Amino acid sequence: MDFAQVNHFLEIYRIGDYAGLLGLVISLVGFFVTIRTSLKTRTAAAQASAAVESIRGDLRKGDTVADFSSALAIMDEIKRMHRSTNLHLLPDRYSQLRRFLVSIRSSNPLLSDADQGTIQNAIAQFSASERLVERALEGKGVMSTAKMNSLVSKHSEAIQELLVRVKSEITKGGDV
Repeated sequence: MDFAQVNHFLEIYRIGDYAGLLGLVISLVGFFVTIRTSLKTRTAAAQASAAVESIRGDLRKGDTVADFSSALAIMDEIKRMHRSTNLHLLPDRYSQLRRFLVSIRSSNPLLSDADQGTIQNAIAQFSASERLVERALEGKGVMSTAKMNSLVSKHSEAIQELLVRVKSEITKGGDV
């Protein structure tokens, strides 16, 4: 067979037209498969993004519980320090306590306005208590251990209630 015969065969049976149509069909099927795969990929990316946000929320809740627990432990330590004769470490503990409470308040949009107010009141009270201790250490003021521990206990109970509610919400799997 020579080239002319092959060419004549292709012309008679219109093989070129059929090959073009077959190429068009294959291209359309390929385009459809590409679009479908792209849509599945977008859905998978959205699901992955939602999973990451869920994990971030869970981590934020865990950090909140840890910060609450640390704040409560510091409050207990502050009460013990009030009873001792060595008050020099108290200002540092008050400062550390306020940092934990500020962290809880500012990094947690999950807490209600009332919860935020409770934490803010505790921050303000502990700031005032720190100033009172500083004045007592300088010999410019008197500090009542019973009154100071009463204030710490009051805020400790409020923070403990928040911690219990946060843990309960986490256990139920809901938002705080």
